[in-house]
Amino acid sequence: MRLLLCALLAFFSPSLLAQQGSESTSGKPAVIKGSGCVTEAVETKCLMLKDSKTEQMYNLLFTDHPPASGMAIRFKGTEHQGMTTCMQGKPVNVASWKRVKGTNCPAVPADGAH
Repeated sequence: MRLLLCALLAFFSPSLLAQQGSESTSGKPAVIKGSGCVTEAVETKCLMLKDSKTEQMYNLLFTDHPPASGMAIRFKGTEHQGMTTCMQGKPVNVASWKRVKGTNCPAVPADGAH
């Protein structure tokens, strides 16, 4: 009986440990880095950025002092958990950003049209 119990524990223990490990890491939002030109989205007060390397579209969420539309930036943040009012891009809570000098962004039309 003990031998059977030991065999069962040896068989199931690795899978239980692997399951516990994946749960603890999946609970944290993923860190996201990117760079590109900030643009206004169709929705009011929504700022977008298409990453210059991956072409992933991000919905940038700032707590204060967002960059101006048409500015090239590099950002670091975490994946936003929950809903947003913006309907485009992957939502990111921006923790920090810096202006990228020497990068020319497309001109933003005066009428706001894209």
